[in-house]
Amino acid sequence: MQTFPREAIRTHCVGAEWPTFLGAVALGESFWIETEESDPNGPIEVAGVRAGEAVAVVIEAIEMLPPFYAPNGGPFFEGMGPLVPLAYRDGAFHWPNGFVLPACPSVGNVAVLPEPTDEVLDVCRALIHGPDKGQPNPRGWRTVVRDPRGKHCHQDCRALGVGARIHLGAHVDGVGLCMDDVHGYIGEGEMAFAGIEVRARVRARVERSEGWLVDWPLIETDDEIMVLCSYTSTFSRRPAMRYVDLVREAYWALREVVAHRIGGTIEEANSIVATAIDLRNCALYGLGEGYIPPHADVPPHDMAVAARIPKAIFSESPRGAHIVPSPTKEKAR
Repeated sequence: MQTFPREAIRTHCVGAEWPTFLGAVALGESFWIETEESDPNGPIEVAGVRAGEAVAVVIEAIEMLPPFYAPNGGPFFEGMGPLVPLAYRDGAFHWPNGFVLPACPSVGNVAVLPEPTDEVLDVCRALIHGPDKGQPNPRGWRTVVRDPRGKHCHQDCRALGVGARIHLGAHVDGVGLCMDDVHGYIGEGEMAFAGIEVRARVRARVERSEGWLVDWPLIETDDEIMVLCSYTSTFSRRPAMRYVDLVREAYWALREVVAHRIGGTIEEANSIVATAIDLRNCALYGLGEGYIPPHADVPPHDMAVAARIPKAIFSESPRGAHIVPSPTKEKAR
């Protein structure tokens, strides 16, 4: 089985405007990719997949590597301090003062290469924010893979654990799959700016996506689907968004997914979504507008939400003849 080692994060196309593929896998082939806490490893070519098609990345296993630390931040000053070292045994994290939290490992960022438009390449070439704005970007292509969230990646959704799959559209031939930011545990909203951040080995495989409309990234588990919508101010040519705008985008996106699945209209899907939608906050630390007290005048700059619905709503659909069975259900039969 192929392994893509984490050393590639420090050696492969470092600071380049655009990368070459680190290696290649076939559809259905299991492989290991090793991750660090931040910068992505990859990009991996998925043979035979063309731009405009969609893939499903299946998480088969996650192996976490010590040491382990708990965050100690938050939107307010109270309680902020150094990371707290944790012991790990019997599938749980243990605090020095006796608190115990069962581990819930998940992959915080699965991405594909975006289309290398002028806007994307501008971000790869030069820093956009801060005092060094306009200077060469030392992270190069890795900046757009991870930092400016969008339809080519997801952000910090703990549902992407072992057994889950994430559906993504391919924006370039060969997909260019990347991963990083595995968490031993992450709370919804990641309010402390981090979870239990870990180095990890992730075993995955890539299949063709079937049965779902794939525009924004979509996570599928045995019981639910969720559309992941995000915003970053780094793509400065795109309209600015507030939290309420992002929530509205997620609602609209989920309606489209449901309408496609039942072979119906947006109007038919709306009642289902209005009744059953759950909204989950993936990342709130970029809310801006005073979320971090010293930055009251900072506008929203980095947010992500997941619009979720139970898969059970599709089981007795009156338009069942139009439903394409998911890979999970086909296997069960």
